[in-house]
Amino acid sequence: MVGFDEIVANKYLPCIRDAIEAGHVDSYSIIDLESERSTIEERIHGVDLKPREVVYLPAAGSGATALRRQPELIEAAIGQLRLPELPMKVYIATEVRAHEAYLRYCVENGIDSLVEKPVLAPLVNGRFAPARITEVMQELIAQASRTGANHSVMTLSRYHRIYNGELLRSLEERVREWQAPVTSFHLRAAGGVWNLQHEYESRDDHPYRYGYGMVMHGAYHYIDLAVQCLSLNKLVFPDRRFRLEVSSFGAFPTDQHLRIPNPTASRFEDGSPRWPYAETAAHSFGETDITATFRLVDVASDRTLTVGTLSFEQTTPSIRSWQDLPDDVYNKNGRTSSVDLEAQLSTLYSAHVHCYDVPRGQNADKIDAFARLTTRANASLLPNERYTSVNTFDGLFHSDSNRQLMENWLQGTENRSSLSAHLLPMKVTEALASSLLTPGRAVEIDEF
Repeated sequence: MVGFDEIVANKYLPCIRDAIEAGHVDSYSIIDLESERSTIEERIHGVDLKPREVVYLPAAGSGATALRRQPELIEAAIGQLRLPELPMKVYIATEVRAHEAYLRYCVENGIDSLVEKPVLAPLVNGRFAPARITEVMQELIAQASRTGANHSVMTLSRYHRIYNGELLRSLEERVREWQAPVTSFHLRAAGGVWNLQHEYESRDDHPYRYGYGMVMHGAYHYIDLAVQCLSLNKLVFPDRRFRLEVSSFGAFPTDQHLRIPNPTASRFEDGSPRWPYAETAAHSFGETDITATFRLVDVASDRTLTVGTLSFEQTTPSIRSWQDLPDDVYNKNGRTSSVDLEAQLSTLYSAHVHCYDVPRGQNADKIDAFARLTTRANASLLPNERYTSVNTFDGLFHSDSNRQLMENWLQGTENRSSLSAHLLPMKVTEALASSLLTPGRAVEIDEF
C-alpha cells in the first residue's frame, strides 16, 4: 500500500484481513514518506493487522532532479518489499500528483495495481498540466495491454448500490428495449467542504496550490458516473461518432472572502481577503467550484443528441465548526455531500436521484446517506411503466461500493473499473479542467 492515511486504515484494512483469511493474499506492507513516519507508526500501533514491513521514502522535492530521482526511489522501495516466490499487487493511495509515477512503474513491470481516483494529474514545472492527461492515459493503457497485468481505478460509481445498482441498471434496460437515447443529463455534486484561506496554501491533503481543485478531487466520482450514463447512447447508435462540447465557469480560493458571510468567517479568524492581487493569485490555485454546460453532437450531421449540465461545488453546507484541523481525522473540514442528478430518455422516461449525507451521533461524527429515486414516464405509451414512482433508500454508506471494488481486486475478479475503462472519464476531466482556463469558451472531445 502506497500511502497509509486514516481512510486506508479504517476502510480497507478489514478487506485485506478478509483476503488474508481467504488465502487471496499473504500479507501487506506500506510505503510512505519519511516526513510522515511518526504519524504512520502511531496509526499502525492503533490497528490490529500489522504490516509485514514499512518503507519510508525521503521527500523527492521538486524540479528536474526530483523527477529523475523518483523512479529510482520507487524501484528501490518496491524491490525491497517484493517476495520472490509471490506475485505482488500495489494499491496506490497517495495524493494525486504522485499517482502517475507509481502507476507507470506497475505498468512497465507487469505488477497488478489499483490506483485511487482520479487516475493521474500530470505536472509540468510543478504545476498541473491538464492538456497532458489524455496523452499520458493512452500511453499507459497501451503499455499495460502489452505487459498483461491488471490495473484498476478506485472510484465510487462502479459498484454503488444506488448509482450503478438502481439508476444506471434501470436506464440501460430501457435504452436497450426502447432504443431511446439519453437526451439530457444534469448532475450537481455539492461537496460541503470548508477550507480556510490559509489552508489552501498549507494543506498537502487535497491541495489546491498545485493548480488543481474540485475536478481532480471528489468530482471525479461523478464525472465517471456522467460518462457511464452518456455512454448508454452507444447502445442506440453503435456506429455513429459523437463530439462532446464543454463550457465552464469556476470559483477559486481567492473568491472565498466574498462568498463566506463575514460574521461566520470571522469566527474562524478568516474574514479578510488573504491575497491582495486576487486575479494574479487565482492562477496559483485550483478551483473550489465549477459549473459546466455541455452538449453531445453527432459528428456527421452536426445535430445535438444530448444537452446537460455538470456542477461540482465545494462552497455548500458543511458541518465544520472548528478553527484548527483535527489530527488523525479523515473528515477534517466537515465535508457533507449532496448529489442531485436527472437523466431523461427523450419524451418517454426520466430518472432523478437525490443522494445526500446524514450526519448522526452526538457530534455529527458518524455519517451515512439517504437516497430518493423518482421516475416519470409516458405510461400512456408504455403500459409496463407508471406515470410517477418514488423509492427511498436509507442507511447507505458510500464506502460500501469502494470496499466491494477493493475486495474484488484483492481476489483478482475486478472487471468493472479497469484502467482502460477510465480513458473517457479522464478525457472529460481534461476537458473540464482545460475549459476553466478559458471561461465560457467551449472545449471539445472529438471522439466520445
